[in-house]
Parts: sequence; structure tokens; C-alpha cells
Amino acid sequence: MKFRFDDQPHQVAAIDAVVDLFEGALLPPANIVAGQAPGADGNQGFQLSNQTLAANLKSVTAREDVDTQDTLVLMNEEDLQDNTREFPNFSVEMETGTGKTYVYIATALRLAETYGLRKFVILVHSVAIRAGVLKTFEQTYDHFRSKFPNLSYGWNVMGESRALDDFVDPSSTVQFLVASIQLLDKPDTNTLYFSPEQARIWGEATSGIKKIAQAKPIVLIDEPQNMATPLRKRAIATLNPLVVLRYSATHKETFNLVHRLGAKRAAEIGLVKRVAVKGIVAGSDGQPYLHFKKVVSKSKKLFSTLMIDKATNNSPQRTEIVVSVGDDIYDESGRLEQYRGLVVDNILRKPDRMVFENGLTLSLGEEIGVDQLSTWRDQVRQTIRTHLARQSTLNAAQVDVKVLSLFFVERVADYVGDNAPLPEMFDSIFREEWVRAGGDQDKIPNPAELRVAYFPSTKTGILKDTKGGLASEAEFEARAYKEIIEHKELILDKANPHAFIFSHSALREGWDNPNVFQIGFLRHTRSDTERRQQIGRGLRLPVDQSGNRIVDPSFNRLTLVVDESFAEFREGLNAEYIAAGGKAGTAPDVEDANSEVVIRRRSSMFESPEFAALWNRIRYRAIYRVSVDTPALIAAVSASEHLDDLRFIKARANVVQSAELVYDDNGLVITEDSSVSDGAGEKVLVAGQRLPNVVQLVEDKLLYGKFPLQLTRPTVVAVLQAIPDAFKAAAIHDPDRWARVTAQAIRVVVIEQMVQNITYEPMDEDTWWDANVIFLEVEAKIVPKVEAGKPAPQSGVAPAPDDGLNLFDHVDYDSHVERHFAEQLENDRDRIKLFTKLPRRFKVRTPVGEYSPDWAIVCDESGTERLYLVRETKDTLNLDNLAWDEALRIRFAKKHFAVSPNGEVNFNNTTDKDGLRIGSS
Repeated sequence: MKFRFDDQPHQVAAIDAVVDLFEGALLPPANIVAGQAPGADGNQGFQLSNQTLAANLKSVTAREDVDTQDTLVLMNEEDLQDNTREFPNFSVEMETGTGKTYVYIATALRLAETYGLRKFVILVHSVAIRAGVLKTFEQTYDHFRSKFPNLSYGWNVMGESRALDDFVDPSSTVQFLVASIQLLDKPDTNTLYFSPEQARIWGEATSGIKKIAQAKPIVLIDEPQNMATPLRKRAIATLNPLVVLRYSATHKETFNLVHRLGAKRAAEIGLVKRVAVKGIVAGSDGQPYLHFKKVVSKSKKLFSTLMIDKATNNSPQRTEIVVSVGDDIYDESGRLEQYRGLVVDNILRKPDRMVFENGLTLSLGEEIGVDQLSTWRDQVRQTIRTHLARQSTLNAAQVDVKVLSLFFVERVADYVGDNAPLPEMFDSIFREEWVRAGGDQDKIPNPAELRVAYFPSTKTGILKDTKGGLASEAEFEARAYKEIIEHKELILDKANPHAFIFSHSALREGWDNPNVFQIGFLRHTRSDTERRQQIGRGLRLPVDQSGNRIVDPSFNRLTLVVDESFAEFREGLNAEYIAAGGKAGTAPDVEDANSEVVIRRRSSMFESPEFAALWNRIRYRAIYRVSVDTPALIAAVSASEHLDDLRFIKARANVVQSAELVYDDNGLVITEDSSVSDGAGEKVLVAGQRLPNVVQLVEDKLLYGKFPLQLTRPTVVAVLQAIPDAFKAAAIHDPDRWARVTAQAIRVVVIEQMVQNITYEPMDEDTWWDANVIFLEVEAKIVPKVEAGKPAPQSGVAPAPDDGLNLFDHVDYDSHVERHFAEQLENDRDRIKLFTKLPRRFKVRTPVGEYSPDWAIVCDESGTERLYLVRETKDTLNLDNLAWDEALRIRFAKKHFAVSPNGEVNFNNTTDKDGLRIGSS
């Protein structure tokens, strides 16, 4: 098979954006030898008119989907040989899979044809990208020779025999030198920087790097975000470039950005495959879930970042925490029982590991608490199932495309060796899925002939585990890349049975095959930098058996099968995109993002009779007493709708989540959780499981939940006995979840009963609130800075009028509703005598947590009656529209303020539209 190339509009636009910059701005050298290209002896004779270049930059950026730029920014760097270099940089942003390597080679050839330039250096940062660049040169050679029939060109790799000499020797042939940045950023050890020990016969003793600098090449940088360190910037300057052209999907620094083709736009116009995700949410294997992510050192103390399950209102959620020696994971988790006894005993470096007091040791990156093999089986199953369905669809549509699936393997031993689980796992699951898809059982192909593996290896063929990107491992990885790339066309041929590729996870970057439709990432540990690389391996549009590109979007979908929930994948992908230079919207200026506001108490208001009378009524603290009607409780729980969740507890199993990625204008994934579909995965069998002590489990959930509740054991037993039998059976499948759902149902019923039966009683006066403790004389707040002409932030601090009625000279608001309400109080001078936002230090006890009301107000009603008000402001009057516990706190607060010992306090909830609501219920 031979790939076919044609002029695609998006690639032509990217090429024109750069070439048009130099029209009238790039002047050829004088005294050109007749019949020789102007740049045959190097580009040092060319002159750049910065004034014309700036004018062209304005013109190009005005027509492109980038910010119009009329000022040319030059990079000024001291190189690694102490020479000061100044040169322009231009950036082109192109989504992965849209052909940026093709584009920058074509751009260089256009510049060579139009202006006579002949010397180009292509800088890469990894073996993988270098291999991909060389393959693109091979694949496109005939195509470009037909496009540029009068232009001969060649390419070499820095470090190979005669590569440097061919590049610097005078020639009308366009010369490309492909170089790894690692060869340039080590001047003390790389021979490129050394002069020959003996001068040549004609007396030349110039180092290799100086020869390149004398040629003043055009430098093309592939993935420049990996070359942004000060050292690597100096290394680039050492090449003495005439111009630097930067190509990436995610620039960290956009030097003179002239063209953009982002992820969203590329997907919308069908230039890449759409991306879907199947997330396998691992079922528990009975151990506590722990994922040891990283170790950091601060102030000579070590801290570990862990991912754990943490208690929430509904169910535990995977949450990232930071711990140090002595921290109790049981407490950090919200007292989930599975973490009892897990106290950090030690954190160690080299190798990074954690030791717990119970003897458990975790290595960096290790993840426990999941059945890994069952997760892998689901990933393999879903990948094969999607593969067979995709091939069947293409065959039915008579589209002659061979479907490929890719599995990334973290350890060679998982695939190679006597105890490797993956080959047998794949073969057995393939047979099952073949029959499930309707295939003839007597015609099942041999699964072992369908799979092929590429791993790093030594010269003698010993397979190696590598980490990716290490110079010491580059030779091993280069062999695998060579094999993958050399077989790129062969594996696309339907006559070749190989359709499932197993590759080392360290080889995830810089290579791809257009017909990869599914990717399964089979890993032992999780990394925070994998998702973008996973996607990149399969984004390119597929080709048929004749090498023609398939552009029908109905067929072009890449499915990622990952071992995390869709929400985790989406959030992780967005974080990686931003970290790599993507945009999350308009970010504020870091230096001006925050400002400090000092809030001062007004002494005249604080010492006024109005405040004294108000404070005397609300400063008390009270305890509450409740009684529970046990028969009513038992009946209400057994009929509670909150038990309905028990019907969804099935035998332990993984969950397969599927969704398609939808991008916003900045290239971030915005797929909603509501569009994620769930399917059943492999069942997790737990042998020898004891019958659970559900009474103890429920008691623990009641006692250690967000709203602790202690009931007598006879009451708990009576409630559990009354639960319908259809719901009881689920306790054996997932006792922890069963107890959590049941406890929440009990908690809801009990607390709702409490609203009717609760009574408050003021405590002794010496325990009451102190005004000076609650209302500080001076308090500083760090708040978002409000820019002129822009709306106020959702929360912040707003200045109060100098002659206002506020106890403070600013109002500290948590919502626009609160800010508007404060403005209304200030403007109601006939009735309002004083008001204050109650600081969160002022609290009312309730069975669902402490509660801080919003406002305390002194009001004259009808000019005759003085009222002392406490108000809660929300955006709705209907408490049923609020969160369950939030509404309950307001209802309990009514009971609290009803027993004010020093005079009546009127408590109510309201909105900024409904005002004070005096006399309403």
C-alpha cells in the first residue's frame, strides 16, 4: 500500500500564512553565482526587513483566526557560546492528526522555491517524533517531487555519517537536518561543540555547531513547548537561525501566532476522528482504595498526594488529598470504615514510597483496592467488541478499510513470558466476542495470529521496560519505533492478519497509524500526562486499501477504553491540555488577579443603642432536644423512597462508561456527565466472604456521616427488620453501599421528624457570643479584583456608603442576591436603622450542622413598631428548591430564634426581590 496525498484546504491555509509573511520582507543576497540558488552556500546573505515583516504580520493575522498583531516580537537570547542572537519566531497551532509535519515540510519547500532558501534544521525532542518526521519524508517524497518538479531536496539525521557535511556544503539542493534538542543542549560533552584535534590540510578547525550557525538556517521546531527551558532556548539560539517557525497543538508561548486550527474546529470540519470514551469504573476487591500519586518536599518536610474514597452526602467520591507522617486516612476519608488503622508511618525518597503503621507499603504510582485483572478483561472485551462492530459496519457499507486496535502495555512481562496474563486473556475473550457478534463458531480466526507486539529491545533482542524520553533508553525505543513505522503500510493491508497491536506505554508519543479506531490502556499505575497522548495515536483519518483517505464522519470515530470514569478522564484531559499550553478561557493577569480589602467596623454603629438592642436579642446560644417516635420512624423508613437505590445494587462488577468528546472553542472537553451511558462489566467474585454485620455497618454510617446521628441498637434493629425483603438481599453484594443507602434513608426520616419535635433551650449567659469576637474591628479579605466596565464577581467585597446604615464600611457578599439585598437596605432609610451581614463566626446549632444566618436588621415598621430581624437570602422563596440539608437548617433556625430570652426576634427567609417579608410566614 502507498499513502496518497493531496492539497487539503486547511493545510494550504497554514502554509500560506507563513509564506506570505516574507513577501517583500526577505531580500536575497547580492552577487549570487549564476545558476546557483541564493541560499546554496547558506542563508547568511539574506536580509530581513523587520518593518515589512511587521506589516505582513498584521495583514496575515487579520485574515486568520488569531488575534491581529501589528508589532513584530523578536527573541533576543545569549547562545551557549556567549553570542547574542536576535531573530523572529512565528507560531502555527495545528491539532494533532491534521498533518503538521506535512505542513512544515511543505512550507519549507515553498520558501525554498519562492525565495531560494536552502538550509533548514528540524528540531525534535524525542526519538518517536524524529522517527515520525523521517517516515513523513519518505512517504511524501514522490508527492512533493511532483509538486516541486524543479526543486531537489534531501534530509539527514544529526549524528549520522556525513549528515553535517552534507548540510553545510554548498549545494542548490534543499538540505534538511533533523536534530534532537538533546544533542544541542550539552555543550560540555557533545562533540558537536568541539573543534577537530588536528586541523584539516587546508587549515579548517571550526566546530560542527559553528558550521551550522554560519549557514544561518531556518529552524522548524516540532512541539516547541518541550523546548521552553532557558537552556533549550539558548540551544536554539546557538543555531543562529534566520527565522524560527514553531508547530504544535498546544503552544505554551505563542510567539507571533499566525495560524490556528484547534481541536474543536478540526473535529467540526472532519479533519480528525471524533473521540469517544469507554470508562471502566473498577469494582472493589475488598481492599481500601489508595492511589499514591506523588511526593513533594516543602520546608524540609515530605508530603504525599493520595487519591482515596471520601465520604459525601450520597456516596464516597474519589478525592485527592495531601498527607504527611502521622495523618490518619480514616479521618481524611470522613471516617469510612475500610480506612480504619491506615496511619502514615513514613514517607521515603529514592525510591519514593509510603509506609503505614499497619505494615502496608505503597510505591509511587501504585494503586490498590481494585481488581486489576477484571478491569483489564473489561477493557480488552470492550476494545474487541467495538473493533468487530466497527469492521462489520465498514464492510456492510463496502468501505474497504482495515480496522486496527491498539493496546498500551505498561510492563513487557504482562504480554511476554510464561506468566503473562494478556495473550491468553485476549485469545479467550476474542473467541467469546466473535460468537457474540454473530460470527460462525467454526470459522473463528486464530486470535494469536491477529495480535502483534512492539516493545523496546536490546541489540540481541531482549525486550525492555522503559519510561519514555530518557536518553539512556533511546536506543531501545528507537528499535521499536523503527519496527512500528516500517510496518505502518504493511499492517494496513487486509492480507496481513495482524489487527490488534500491543505496544509499550512508553512508546505512546510521536507515532500513529491512521486506521487505529480503538485504544485500550492496560496499566498498573496512573499518570497525569497520558490522556492527550492516548488520543493522539488514533486521531488521523483512516485510509482504504488503495491509500485514499476516508472522510465520511459517520465512520471516523476513535474509541478510548480507559480504566477510570468518564468524568475523571474529561477533567484529567482538560488539566493536561491546559498544562501543555492550552487555554481555559481568558485567564486574569496573575499579578493583578487578587487584591486585599480591609473591612472596618464603624464604631458609631457598634456603640449605638440600636446595635446594643439587636445584639442583646440574638447573642444567645442554645441547645436543642429532640424526641423520636419509634413506631412512626420504622413505618416511615420501610416506605421511604430513599430505599429505592437498594434495588440498583447488583453483584459486584465493573462499570463500562461510554461517551463522545465534545469540545469548546478553546479545545477543552465539555461533554456533560448526563450524556455518559453506563453498561455492565465483568463480575467481581469474592470467595469466602462472610455475611456482613449490617447492624454495625448502619450504626457506623449514622454515627460517622456528615450529620452524625446516634440511635439505640434496638431501634436500629427494628428499623432494619422492617425493610422489605426485596431490598434486604442486596446487602450481600455490596454491604458498604447497602448500609450507606439505608443509613441515609434513616437519617432523612429521623431529621424530618426532628423538625416537628425539636425544642431549643438557651444556655447559660456566660456561654453566649461576645460581640467583639464576632464583629472584628478590622478584617482583611483577599477578593477578586473588579475591573472597570466589567460586572461584579459572584462573591466579593463591595464598599458601603460613607453615611450608610451598615455596621461595616464594606459589605462582604457571597452572591449577587446578597449584594442587591444590601443595596436595598441602604436605600430604605425610612425603615432601616441599622443592618449587618452576620459573620460566619456567628452560628446556630442544628441537627444537620451549624448554621450561619445572613443578616441582622433593626427596622421601624409603620413608624411605630421597632422590629429586630434576622434574614436568610436565597434566590428562591421555596425551601424545597434548596438542598435538603440547607432547607432543614433554615427550618431549624426558625425554632432557635423563636426562644430568644431577651425579646422577640423575627426570623425568615427571603430573596432580593421579596424584601424584608415582615409578617409573612
